[in-house]
Amino acid sequence: MKKIIGLTLGIACLAATLSAQATTSAQLVVRGTITPAACNLSLAGSGIIDYGTIRSGELSRTSFNPREERTTSLVINCGATPARFGLTLTDLQAGSKVTGILGAGFSEAQNFGLGMVGGRRTGGYSVTLRDLRSSATVLHPIMRTGLGAWQNSDGKVAQSPSQYSWRNSVTITPASISQLTGTLAVKAVINRAQDLDLSRDVSIDGRATLVLSYI
Repeated sequence: MKKIIGLTLGIACLAATLSAQATTSAQLVVRGTITPAACNLSLAGSGIIDYGTIRSGELSRTSFNPREERTTSLVINCGATPARFGLTLTDLQAGSKVTGILGAGFSEAQNFGLGMVGGRRTGGYSVTLRDLRSSATVLHPIMRTGLGAWQNSDGKVAQSPSQYSWRNSVTITPASISQLTGTLAVKAVINRAQDLDLSRDVSIDGRATLVLSYI
């Protein structure tokens, strides 16, 4: 009997030892979420550039017809949190582009379409970034294509995948800022009158999407 009891006690002690070893480790989990700065992008007048009514008799039949430059204000506000960010513009009327309509000094990537009426292409327009500031600091436009190196820019905007940002020093890297103000200058060019269907109203219908992204 004593041997049996002794054996039973030995097993009980071994079980207690194993149980103690099973509770000598635990997992620590560290959780949280890091969110980007909450930035807001807005354009004055809902971003509408209105050329009003243009009489067909004003248009040259054989030459492109540049119109006056018009502007809208650009505002980006990130509150109190500085961030590095950039803009891309996507032409929603790219299929209506008129090749060469912007003239010298512009590439086709900087040519945004003005829509089509009756299968005829209405024209094109350019977009230029100007007067960029963060508080009292003057900013200078820079750009890159895709994930390429940043370069100085004259402000003329090419369509995505080109991306635009701004520097506040001689170093060509995006500045970390909390607010930005600037101007989008738009210049429309109407197609040759002989290439338009002037038997009906021809609407000017340029549309582009601006996307703010964090760098």
